[in-house]
Order: sequence, then C-alpha cells, then structure tokens
Amino acid sequence: MTLGSEFLKVKGNKIVNQSGDEVRLRGFCLGGYMHMENFMLGYPGHETGMREAVTTVLGTDGAKRFFDKYRQNFFTEDDVKFIRSLGCNTIRVALNYREFESDDRPFEYKQEGFDDLNKLVGWARKHKLYVILDLHAVQGWQNGGWHSDNFSSAACFWGQKVFEDRAVALWEEFARRYRDEEFIAGYNLVNEPNTEKIEWLNHYYHRVTRAIRAIDPDHILFFEGNRDSQQFDGLDHPFDDNAVYSSHLYVPPGIEIGEYPGKYNGIFYDRNQLKKEYEGRREFSHRHSVPHWLGEFGSIYSDASLTNSRLRVMTDMLSIIEEFGDHWTIWNYKDIGLMGAVSPKIDSEWMQITAPVRKVKTALRCDHWIERHPEKIDGFIQKLSDHVHSVVGEIPGDWDELADQIHWRLCDGLVSQNLQPAFAEQFRDVTDTDIDRIMKSFSLDNCDTRKGLLDLIKTTTSSH
Repeated sequence: MTLGSEFLKVKGNKIVNQSGDEVRLRGFCLGGYMHMENFMLGYPGHETGMREAVTTVLGTDGAKRFFDKYRQNFFTEDDVKFIRSLGCNTIRVALNYREFESDDRPFEYKQEGFDDLNKLVGWARKHKLYVILDLHAVQGWQNGGWHSDNFSSAACFWGQKVFEDRAVALWEEFARRYRDEEFIAGYNLVNEPNTEKIEWLNHYYHRVTRAIRAIDPDHILFFEGNRDSQQFDGLDHPFDDNAVYSSHLYVPPGIEIGEYPGKYNGIFYDRNQLKKEYEGRREFSHRHSVPHWLGEFGSIYSDASLTNSRLRVMTDMLSIIEEFGDHWTIWNYKDIGLMGAVSPKIDSEWMQITAPVRKVKTALRCDHWIERHPEKIDGFIQKLSDHVHSVVGEIPGDWDELADQIHWRLCDGLVSQNLQPAFAEQFRDVTDTDIDRIMKSFSLDNCDTRKGLLDLIKTTTSSH
C-alpha cells in the first residue's frame, strides 16, 4: 500500500510525514463528543447513569433525540475550522467504548457509533486536522474515576481477561476501519491507566500492540504511563518502533486556589518549578529517545478572579513544552466554562435549565476535583475522618488520605448518583422542538470563547 503524504510516523525522537518533514502535534482534547464527563456538562455522577436517568424521564425515543441533538451541536465542521484558525493541527478525541459496543452484546459493534466518528474524521481530513483516537473509557474501567464512566472506585479492567479481550478486539476493529486514514495520527491505547501491578499494564500494551500491528502496521501508537499517566517506572521498552509516550500534567497553580507565581502546598511555583515537574514527566521519553506528547494539561477557570493567574500558568507551560520541541493537546476544547476554550453562554437555555442541580453539586463539591473552594461539607467530612483516626489509633492501614477517600465515595459517588434523577427531571416537560433549541446552546456560533487562552494558543502556534 502507498501511504498518503500526510501519514505520520516516528523517526528517532520526532514525528514526521511521508516526505520526512517534522510535524509537531498541537491542539485540543475533544471530550464531550463521544465521551461525556460530569463537570464539563453540568450533570452529576457518571455518564451511563445520567443517560439512564434521562431515558427514564424522556423515554427511549425522547432520550435518543436528546443525545443526538446534543452531539450534532456540540462539535461540527465549524468547530474543526475554528480549531484550524488557531494554528492547531490536532484533536485528541475521547471515546467511550459504549459508543461502539454494548455490555450485553460484546464483540458486536454499533455502526451508529462509527458513523459519528467517521463524520468527524471526514471533517478533519477536509481541513487537514490530525485525529488521535483516545480510548477514554475501557470495558471494566481502567481507573476508579468518573472520567472512565465509572460509578464505583474500582478499576476492574486489570487482570480480567474478559475485559481485556473486548478492549483488544475493539482496537482491532478500529485498526480495520482506519488503517488507511492518513489524518488519523494514531491510537491512544488507554487513557489514564491506574493499576496496582505494572505487569498488567505491560501485558495489555504488548498484547494490544501485536493485535493492531497484525492489521495496521503504519499508525503511531501512543502509550501512557501508569497512575493516571504520571508514572513510567516499570514500563517495558520498546513496545513498538512507531511509538510515542504520553504523560498528563495538571500543575497545582493551574487548578488550586492561589496566585501564580506563588506557594502551593508548601512549594513555590514559578516557571522553573513548572519546568522541573515537566522534565520529570518527559524523562522516560527522553531516556529512550522517543517523542513525548503532553496529552492532557490545562487550568480551571471557575474563579474569575484567578483568570489572569491561570493564563500566566498556561503561558509558561506552553513555552516549556515548545522549548523541548514536544507535542501537546489542552484539556478541553469545549465545556460549560470550567476548563474549556469554548463554552455555552451563561444565559443559554442549557445553563439556565441545569442551574439548580449544578448549584447543589457545587455546594456539596460533587465534582471535588474541579470545585476547589471549600464548602461546609468539607468540615463534616474532616470531622468524620478525624473521628475514624481517633478510633483506629495505631492500627495499621491506609488512613493518610481518608478524608479525600470519604469525599470521593460520598459526594462524587453516592450523592452524585442520587442527584441523577433530579438532573433528568429538569427536562421532563420538554418537547422535541424544545430539545432542538436547548441543544443549540452548544453550537459554536452561540458560544463564548476564552479570548486570553485562544490568543496565547495563536501566538504559540504562529511563532514556532
């Protein structure tokens, strides 16, 4: 097969096209299109639970229209053109396996999921935007977080052959369908793996690499580190000659409360400290002379008083990545104004309708990774944690992060799940016409943009 001229491959520690010209991947993550997250859209809990709650209220047909119209507005060809106008050349598309396979019909693939992905890839091809397929939610859950569409804290994927078989087979299906597509940069084999045994991650990486290469010998494979793409110790090398290592880095001054430069958790953060932490993330790639891609980084903008501080963080982060000649995708392109570069207007119908449940979520810190300002609930949880500590005394156990674990299981877990019916009830009386209109809240021409961040991105992409 003759590869298209834009087909990418790894050459040494660089990514090049078929002419041998270096290509630097710069752009956004696209969560929310084929994988939804609670804080990004304002719903509580995990995606599947929210979908089930909406189906209970609207019925099967109503729910289908609800989610179809959402997707049709959330990301369109206009968004692709807008991303390209910023000088970006890449989107990392987060995928939930449930878009392509049902748990009650494993190894049977949903054409409608591939139809939506094909539509996106077609727009990307037309406008010369590279797509990285990111398996963000894997069968059995690769981590304990909401972002793997997980209602529990268990990561059941690891060491379970039935789940691994399905994940590998799904990648084989992607490889069969997209092996000739030059504007797919490659395959991000699992998002933010978190396993107690590194040999399980190594086993999966070796197995899925062999399976893909039997079908698709050409696309780049992107390998993330363990512990949410932060730790690379113990990873085998090499898994493949056409490979890139990817880390994620959310630095404290981008997500915690406080001005940058300044102290966070007892450490003074300035550009030198950010560079030190980034060098730690890319060390494994550097050691093995393999390209490094910072697959996720970004800031939280929920506190308007910290906007300029956050932009200073992003300015330094981008300059550091560019200094090393690495690749990057910012999390996330579009959400309801917390991390995204694009967001529905605050007076849009979506934001107005969902405001009551979102207010409760904030007060109870149900998305406590995002909601950094302390609330009353934190005091109650700390008292409970202190009481447990006083009772267990010197009894051995993993007690150091008990308060955080209680918060995770209570607020992000139980309370969020109990709020899902209330979220769905907000839409009980909507008609088909209402749904069509409400979902236009996410259409690019109805959205606000984060000008400071976009100006920074344009400056970065135009000067390197």
